[in-house]
Amino acid sequence: MTIAAGARRHPVLAGVVAAYIVAWTVYGLVVGSRLFAPYVVIVAGLALAIAAADAKVHFSLLVLIGLAIWGFGHLAGGLVPLDGPGDRILYNAVFLRWGHFDNVVHAIGFGTAGIAVWEATRSWLPAQPGHRLGTALVVCLLGQGVGAFNEVVEFGASHLLAATNVGGYENTGRDLVANLLGTAVAGWWVSRRA
Repeated sequence: MTIAAGARRHPVLAGVVAAYIVAWTVYGLVVGSRLFAPYVVIVAGLALAIAAADAKVHFSLLVLIGLAIWGFGHLAGGLVPLDGPGDRILYNAVFLRWGHFDNVVHAIGFGTAGIAVWEATRSWLPAQPGHRLGTALVVCLLGQGVGAFNEVVEFGASHLLAATNVGGYENTGRDLVANLLGTAVAGWWVSRRA
């Protein structure tokens, strides 16, 4: 199975993702973002991996759109600068006193990742037919696993790179809570349709 075969299943969506990756690359260069290269490489690499996997798995359109939104949000969060002290980026934007743009991206991304991993592995990890709680739990835990792996990568990046803007302990805690909320909603959603 090839990347092209996966992209041919949904050419409009593949074109939208390719276009926003190019646009964010140009934007990152124009504004002089120090983080544009790792953000673009990560999103482009994941997009190619998803296209390759989709050729075999045939992800639902919901998953592909959710992952596309996640990629766009990730690039926006890492590349759009904010006014104020330091190297603040959109990921640092706060709304409703406690919510961060980062939390929204995490909830959407890891909720969708939980559904994607479920779709890719459900033949290996079947819940008893009609067992909604089992299905919801598996989707939630799969998404939590992907989210935890992301936090490990962020931890490593914060020690290897001079400027990552991933935050500290409080940010990790907020990310994990956002991941839990997103994966719980994803688990509930899948359990109603499984």
